[in-house]
Amino acid sequence: MDPCNASLRNGEILDISCHVPPMDTFGGQVRTWTQISDQLFRGDMAETLYTPHFVGTIDGELAGSLGYYTPTDTRDVGVVEFVATQGQHRRKGVADALLASMVKEFVACGGQALFLCTTNPIAGHLYENHGFWYHIGDGMRFLAVSAADFDQTYLAADGDPSIRDAVWGDLPRAAALYNSPEPSWLLKDVLTNCFRDTRYEQHFVRLMLQIEGDKGAALVLATPKNRMAGLAAVARRDTFEQQHLATLSLRVVPGYIEHAGVLLQAVLERAQRIGVSLVEFPIAAVDDDLAAIASEAGFDEVARLPNRIGHGDAWVDVRIFTASLVARSQPFHASNTYYGNRHSWHSARVSGGPDADWPKT
Repeated sequence: MDPCNASLRNGEILDISCHVPPMDTFGGQVRTWTQISDQLFRGDMAETLYTPHFVGTIDGELAGSLGYYTPTDTRDVGVVEFVATQGQHRRKGVADALLASMVKEFVACGGQALFLCTTNPIAGHLYENHGFWYHIGDGMRFLAVSAADFDQTYLAADGDPSIRDAVWGDLPRAAALYNSPEPSWLLKDVLTNCFRDTRYEQHFVRLMLQIEGDKGAALVLATPKNRMAGLAAVARRDTFEQQHLATLSLRVVPGYIEHAGVLLQAVLERAQRIGVSLVEFPIAAVDDDLAAIASEAGFDEVARLPNRIGHGDAWVDVRIFTASLVARSQPFHASNTYYGNRHSWHSARVSGGPDADWPKT
């Protein structure tokens, strides 16, 4: 987007510019999720995640900013985050002007749907003025005029899918997948505590951090247009004693539900590759269709935990399904790689006694 300006309510001029990582963060005042801010602003995620930040200044001073996150390759869906106005510039219409520029640019690039969330009614009214409407939980959604049939078409069956690793560019695709009302599974994503009526956005950041390195895996069921029709993720327990155990989460849209078993098998193979020998799959007791998918994929129901989820005026049990994989003869990671466990020099000190020389490290 070329730089532009807008006249504010008090007559001041807001200069608006768009910045894409790698970028200066204006003294740390332009924000993103703290866990990934360094990588994102350095441009480490730019290959798959396009993150334009709209910055407004008045006489060279930062007045406000916001960013949206969209896949670099498709730019069809996006997540809006960190809409902020500096204290001395509030009530001038700064956020209003930045939102107008952002929505215009998103639609011009072929964007169809934007997701955001707010618990602030004043902010909610502002977003309404730019075409957003309440969607799931405290989440809102904007649909471009050309995407009026988004719910019927975006995740509909459209050719044979493929399975690939999840990447940071899938953040907005995951928002579209998990904010879709179907399938209506009550326990939507156990790894990020997301339920049927919970909106999904920063959850993907938490998920990716849970599985980084060899802590887990996330596989995407991608349509020919690279839309996320399904996501299966496993995250291993972060202790030496339970590193063989991982928890699994699955979501697949109805149009591709016949491929759920293949996606499950693929993520189980990945789990085994990183030393997992037992996968636990919690499923809400009201979601019989998901339980059937688990059973067909080789999972066995081993327990039923009563009253684990509040659902309206009732309580819902959680059914625990497990799949056993080929066990490793040795732990995947040594004990001393986990927080709180004894290192070799601790053991040498203990065996040598208080009068022995300190071991060399």
